[in-house]
Amino acid sequence: MTVLFELDAKSDLPPWLQLRNRLAYLITSGYFKPGEKLPTVRGLAADISMNFNTVNKAYISLTDEGYIESKPGKGTIVRSISEKESQKLESVDVLIEDCIDACLAMGLDFDDVSKRIRKKIHEMEREREDGEK
Repeated sequence: MTVLFELDAKSDLPPWLQLRNRLAYLITSGYFKPGEKLPTVRGLAADISMNFNTVNKAYISLTDEGYIESKPGKGTIVRSISEKESQKLESVDVLIEDCIDACLAMGLDFDDVSKRIRKKIHEMEREREDGEK
């Protein structure tokens, strides 16, 4: 299985995010069907001449977002995503991209933005846990 992906060297998006966005599109557009097995991280990295860690980061993001799941002994499988869920995920992606673009325009780099987002998520999780007690 060959993934239709070409890195855009002129893009402001890091390579892992470009790959993640392309795979998410291929899943939501129906190119990859629910239950279909994706290439291994190592296999895809070799196919598209990309670093293993870069591809792994894209797969981790897609797993966290519910697009794919790793099944021991079966590999990485495309999850079934309803049209409503797919539209919601696409809307979330647009919001996140807008936020990242705004942060970049303020002079932050991708690492700074990533750290700030992770920190804010951690803070919000703690606040919600404290509120439930």
